[in-house]
Amino acid sequence: MLTPEELELKRKELEEKRRLKRERRRRRMMIYGIAIILAILLGIGTAYYTYNKAIRLSQGTQGSTPSEQGSPEKAASLRPVNVLVLGIDERPDDPGRTDTMILASINPADKRVALISLPRDTRVRIPGRRGYDRINAAHVYGGPRLAMAAVSEFLGIPVDYYVKINFDGFEKLIDILGGVEIDVERRMKYDDYAGNLHIDLYPGRQVLNGADALAYVRFRSDGLGDISLVDPAKGEYGGRIIRQQKFIDALIRQAARPATISKLPSLAVQLVDCISTNLPVTRILNLALNLRDLDTYSVATAVVPGTGDTVNGIAYWVPNEDATKVMVDRLVWGLEPVTIQVLNGSGAAGAAGRAAARLREQGFPVLDVRDAQRYGYRQTEVIVSPDRWDVGTQIAQMFDAKIIDRSSVESTAWGDRQYDVMVIVGENFSPTQF
Repeated sequence: MLTPEELELKRKELEEKRRLKRERRRRRMMIYGIAIILAILLGIGTAYYTYNKAIRLSQGTQGSTPSEQGSPEKAASLRPVNVLVLGIDERPDDPGRTDTMILASINPADKRVALISLPRDTRVRIPGRRGYDRINAAHVYGGPRLAMAAVSEFLGIPVDYYVKINFDGFEKLIDILGGVEIDVERRMKYDDYAGNLHIDLYPGRQVLNGADALAYVRFRSDGLGDISLVDPAKGEYGGRIIRQQKFIDALIRQAARPATISKLPSLAVQLVDCISTNLPVTRILNLALNLRDLDTYSVATAVVPGTGDTVNGIAYWVPNEDATKVMVDRLVWGLEPVTIQVLNGSGAAGAAGRAAARLREQGFPVLDVRDAQRYGYRQTEVIVSPDRWDVGTQIAQMFDAKIIDRSSVESTAWGDRQYDVMVIVGENFSPTQF
């Protein structure tokens, strides 16, 4: 008969398998969406390029395709590019706050794409402004340029391009597709007369037109707001961002239907009307061509890790800086994520699970939780490979633990593999010490 801890471990293993299955499905649907968008952009870019090439030829000048250019230009087209995608409710004489912000980090050489959602209430410093503010205010103060600068400073990466999508155009795109079928989870009623936003949706499966689809993805009066940390142990979030992901899945299924092919010209025209960008058309064309063979496992999605909190009377999404850095290193720079194993060396029931939950809450990826080969560890130990010493130091500080170089330990492969960091929970561990 299994012990309570073994049952808990089995339950966590099953939950992890289910989470991985959901993640694979989400990535697969995301790649379909990217393919559709790139196909439309490719069509626009190709038409534009062909048109201009014909003009150059008629004027006696020879044009060249990106592949015919010299090696410096070709090398430039394969450099990583970070694009800030902004969804905005723009009005006359009012630049508007960004309602949706996604950083798309595209690496054409390695054929990798990372999509990082930034909650609109993320607490950051905006360049040129004093103190902290919500990240969606950057567009009000300085348009897309300042929004790019704010995201660049926050994530510590260069952001050179933006794509701004107007909500009016979004509605028309959905209407051209013939609406999107989705199961609305609950009654959604909200009126903002000052912002001219009115949401009135009933629960149940239905086809949403453009206006209702926009209302669905913008609704945030459910107690979770834009985003909330629902399960710290698993790093699971809830709120509007989760609904947006659900809507994207439904939108992609609708757009992937054969009947959509005949609507591509109208979609392309509408895309031009509702999108503004500083991405050169030739750059769009290069990206589309270089990513045409992108596979499902080359696309990663994430949300800036953090928690909802009130600071000086203002509600923010307060980012976890350490976890955000780990996320950026992995998704943008392509650094291999650290692998962590947590072992119960104290003998206290559930100690390893609670320590693993705390690590996951701080953004560290714990891959294995089990009992140590023996009990009786008085102090928590963190056994680290030399190339992950910086991560091991952070974890050792969290647990008031002794840090040990892996090369000085006889046996570090407890289980079916060796990990970069092995945390052996000792008797000095207390969940209340944080």
